[in-house]
Amino acid sequence: MTKISRNLEQIPILTAAAVFFLLGILIEGIINIPFFVLLASCLVLLATAFSKIKQNLVFTFIFLLLCLGLGGLHLKNHLLLPGNHIGLLKLQGTKNIQLGGIIDSDPVYAERKISFTLGVRKILLNHKPEGNAGQPNSRSHKSIAARGKVLVNIFNTGKSTPPFITKKDPSAKERAGFTYGDELIVEGRLYRPFIFGAGSNFSYRDYLRNQGIYSILSVKKENKIVLAAQGKGDFLKSLSLRMKHRFKDIFKQYLSPINSDVLSAIILGERQNFPERLRQAFVQTGTAHIIAISGFNVGIVAFLILIFLKTMRIKRKVRYMIMLPILVMHMLAVGASSSVVRATLMALIVLIAYLIDREPHIINSLSLAALFILGYNPLQIFDIGFQLSFVSVLGIVILSPRIINLFRIKQKINILPRAILNSFSVSLSAWLATFGFVAYYFRIISPVTVLANLIIVPLASLAIILGFTLSLSAMACPLLSPSISATTNFILVFLFKVTYSLSHLPFAYFYL
Repeated sequence: MTKISRNLEQIPILTAAAVFFLLGILIEGIINIPFFVLLASCLVLLATAFSKIKQNLVFTFIFLLLCLGLGGLHLKNHLLLPGNHIGLLKLQGTKNIQLGGIIDSDPVYAERKISFTLGVRKILLNHKPEGNAGQPNSRSHKSIAARGKVLVNIFNTGKSTPPFITKKDPSAKERAGFTYGDELIVEGRLYRPFIFGAGSNFSYRDYLRNQGIYSILSVKKENKIVLAAQGKGDFLKSLSLRMKHRFKDIFKQYLSPINSDVLSAIILGERQNFPERLRQAFVQTGTAHIIAISGFNVGIVAFLILIFLKTMRIKRKVRYMIMLPILVMHMLAVGASSSVVRATLMALIVLIAYLIDREPHIINSLSLAALFILGYNPLQIFDIGFQLSFVSVLGIVILSPRIINLFRIKQKINILPRAILNSFSVSLSAWLATFGFVAYYFRIISPVTVLANLIIVPLASLAIILGFTLSLSAMACPLLSPSISATTNFILVFLFKVTYSLSHLPFAYFYL
């Protein structure tokens, strides 16, 4: 018993609480325990914990069980939808339904389709007014309040602005396309998302559900779209998207089309125009994390800021205080996707620990970040990006020092070999930690990953640095932009060639 007690004491309580809270969410997601059973169990455990507060081991055990129950209860509560939620209303398959709401995401423009998330506010239903029996074509709209998100797909437009859009508000600004915060009345066919991915372990329906989307509205050219008002979105999110579009416009102006699309994917997360052949090469080499804006990008930005502030001889605490708002601004500038928010939150927690003179415990920081994220949306735990980002960081923290120790290298070794060894250990640790997840979800194993990351990650890091430098020069000193863009184009083309070459090495990857 004493040995067990000592082992438990070595585990930080925050980490243990986060693990049990996480397990509670997972168990509830699989078993679906009744709400009142969970609630009653949590209340009993809470009362028992208070009665055993002086018995450390017993109290800790009961507390962790309480965290387990709270995780399940939190997921159950999160999945409870209000009675007027559009996902609960029996409207799937309804043709020509009209939804009123506000665009809640940055619209995505594909070749023949425009997609965005609509925050639904009302449903308009056609019905015959009483007393008009002799007028069969007489119709009016009955409006009922509704809530929830719907993915809107507008097909066969061929233009940034569909020709079938009309304006309810004459004062609405003339501009191309849709924008976050536009209030629309959209007509189309409502249906439940397809599962997709037969034979794979990816469910499109679950992917949308994790984002709070339970229905899709398909809009064709015979349907109506009415622009009711503009500027109804959140101010911070509007600012974030405007900054993101400014970066994207600069890339389009100074880089070749393919390089602009690739850099927009790496820095801004805009992957809809990313070349499919190149995307496949990144997947085959196990470096797809580079084109999915994530902790990798945030880490590069944080490192650059830190180096710059150190060269300015700014005191350590002041450096960290300056970095906090800059990282938040970067998060907003690239669109504040969930992966960037995750990485930024982890960085902020570490910086705050340094500010209050606490040596950050990385696993504790990771646990706290997980609690914040899952507290806001417990469905994030089922997101592939969430799983890979946390598991990779955990793998690096736990495995990387052990891999370095295997080589028994002396401290006085030259800086270049040590840097190569550190990069190798980080790459190998991340691969060992995540290859099981990658094999399960994507049905591929890439032994070339360790070598590929050693070569591709530095090149991608340089491309990110040049991309931000190009953006800043275009806004502050345009005369420097042509030379910076030429260097950026060269590095990106070299990155593509290296990635293609590595993907064609013998036994580089295996599909399962």
